[in-house]
Amino acid sequence: MTLDSIESFFSYAALGLIVGFGYYLAQAMNASLVAKGAPRRAVMVIDGMRIVAAIIFFAWLANIGVLPVAAAFAGFLCGRMIAFQLMEPRD
Repeated sequence: MTLDSIESFFSYAALGLIVGFGYYLAQAMNASLVAKGAPRRAVMVIDGMRIVAAIIFFAWLANIGVLPVAAAFAGFLCGRMIAFQLMEPRD
């Protein structure tokens, strides 16, 4: 593994972290909209947009190669952990 591939790995992992964080925060926003009684159509549109955005993101990475997909997925899951920690109710 060269220094360039290590840099690429962490760059794509950071990108995946950002996308994952946004993806799961949008999910939390949807949950709060449902709790507030927002129109069902608005909730479905936001939910559909976040799913389509994730599909487009990972499809774009799949065209680049295996390393970007693996790194971004690892970052995506880290973004999930961070988002869930922030959404956790505090005592």
